Amino acid sequence: MKSSFVSLDVETANSFRGSICSIGLVKFIDGQVVDSFYSLINPEEEFDEFNIFIHGITPVATHRAPTFPEIRQSIINFIDNLPVVAHFAQFDMGALKDAYLKYQLPFDDISYFCSYFVSKFAYPGQISYKLNELAKHFGFNLIHHDALSDAKVSGQIICKLMELNNQPNLMEFLQSIRYKKLGNLGGNGFLRTSIRHSYTLKNKFYIPTVEERAAMDPSNPVYGTYFVFTGKLERFTRQEAAKEIALLGGVPEGNVTTKTNYLVIGEQDFRIVGKSGQSNKMKKAFELLAKGYEIEILSELDFLKLIEMMKSG
Repeated sequence: MKSSFVSLDVETANSFRGSICSIGLVKFIDGQVVDSFYSLINPEEEFDEFNIFIHGITPVATHRAPTFPEIRQSIINFIDNLPVVAHFAQFDMGALKDAYLKYQLPFDDISYFCSYFVSKFAYPGQISYKLNELAKHFGFNLIHHDALSDAKVSGQIICKLMELNNQPNLMEFLQSIRYKKLGNLGGNGFLRTSIRHSYTLKNKFYIPTVEERAAMDPSNPVYGTYFVFTGKLERFTRQEAAKEIALLGGVPEGNVTTKTNYLVIGEQDFRIVGKSGQSNKMKKAFELLAKGYEIEILSELDFLKLIEMMKSG
């Protein structure tokens, strides 16, 4: 079973990651789907309207569903010691970790890796590595924010990337893109070996203190990358979002340039952007993409997941 693993996705009731309200798992044995598991979960938490809008799961739907402690063993039995993959894995695994802590459960031994970062490392040059964009690119059917559908596509992406890279062995494939080790539930996130330039922060948004700089992890994928925001964000002011990036070692900027790595798109004011729906920053980013520069486009939701990943790693 050289290419066997379980793909996983969770949805949450509110901004607390441990408020899991649904989980989907799909088992891949030698690159083929052989089994799946889905359940609603009663998070025993209040639901946030923002989260309901994203996934459509309501308190009524989960009222009679099992709680996490009641379904935990079924999840572990399904995984059956296989490595787990998820898109933005540290968000999903962080949600599991917080659920274990919430109910004071001992951690199970679950190793994991991330299809988002595997895609970035093994399939460079894409405008976006969001799950729905990769699904569209590879022709996979996706019901986005349905935990079972998201999990299946995450696994299909891994199988496709292994095929494109002529790597039939999962561990050898991950090693070929310089993963040092998999993450472990309750422990550290996955690591990737890399050579990254020294960190210098030159921005007008937030300057980390000496103590905050000392706490930064140069191995995290945000460190040393350049972020630009456009449009109105729902969960942050731009200043707050920029501070989140700066505290991780990233560099928030005011305008899209050839150095920009990420453009985070919020709600656009059509009185300003006109019929095109594109801000000047978006237009500039697409111009640079056409010239071969690598700029990833993120929605606010994907930005939130990225930040949560880095904090939990």
